[in-house]
Amino acid sequence: MKKKLLNLGFCFVLLFSSLGCTRVLAQEELYMGVDIGGQSIKIGVVNEKGEIKEERKVGMDNQKSPQEVIAEITREIKKFKDYERIKTVGIGMPGDINAQKGVVRFSPNLLKWKEVPLKGLVEQELEGKKVHVDNDANVAALGAYYVDTEQKATNMVCVTLGTGVGGGIVINKKIYTGSSGSAGEVGHITIDEKGPDCQCGSNGCIEAYIGEKYFIKYIENYMKTTGKRLIKEGEALNCKTLYEKAQKGDETAKEMWRFYGKKLGIGLATIINILNPDSIVICGGVSSASAYFMDTAKKEIKKRAYASAAETCKITISKNTAKLGLIGAAMLAKEGK
Repeated sequence: MKKKLLNLGFCFVLLFSSLGCTRVLAQEELYMGVDIGGQSIKIGVVNEKGEIKEERKVGMDNQKSPQEVIAEITREIKKFKDYERIKTVGIGMPGDINAQKGVVRFSPNLLKWKEVPLKGLVEQELEGKKVHVDNDANVAALGAYYVDTEQKATNMVCVTLGTGVGGGIVINKKIYTGSSGSAGEVGHITIDEKGPDCQCGSNGCIEAYIGEKYFIKYIENYMKTTGKRLIKEGEALNCKTLYEKAQKGDETAKEMWRFYGKKLGIGLATIINILNPDSIVICGGVSSASAYFMDTAKKEIKKRAYASAAETCKITISKNTAKLGLIGAAMLAKEGK
């Protein structure tokens, strides 16, 4: 009897040991994401579903050299409790990025970042960990693909509305960067060859109408021409105040947002006709005012896009704008592991 009990006990030990091993083997995969912006840097640990498990935020000092910023980022990365478990790191940042080599060719708001071998420098600091780098718009698109479409979209375009108009493209469930890594510049689709000059060197781009500084300039000219007023003396005029005015029922503010929606809609119709995506995700700070411009945008799409392509494309406003850069950077690490 004692022998049988010993054998039974031994079996239980084996069973629980096996379950313990299974639990270890089933541990979720984790990835590190770094979202470098002009004002701050977000760093976080994200699981394979795009859920943030732990995150930190540090300031971005534009006066520091890239090497100093990289040293600060890697110091923060090493503080995460799951640091040892993480094998790959993804980094997104604004600018012209050579994703294959992980080199920042140029970043418009970070003037010291020219021909910086970001991938190599970070890998050197994080001995043994693989690093992937891409443009922040592509990274945000990847984030939108994972959390806004839940990986259900096959072909998706992410359009970022803010100071500028950015974009990223997913084709056959993979980020499409083009031959030189500059695909997805949806803000620089020309919608009027005689339109206003754009900072990119062209004119009549979508961004030259609805990038925030251009849009505000249009509103200022509109007020001078019509005599209509939107703000009080000394009050700031920006997309935030325009949104607040529209919420309070200001008809001129609503009219300005309809102008915004028309120009956006023309651009989206072009995207739909060329790429025939099944999903477009709108994100960025200005997307919070979508209630005042998306109806107009959809009318333009219906007027200008092929009916079958427009009907196939689901347009959604992201609920994760503030997190897309961080999540997308981590998913960049996942995609490249």
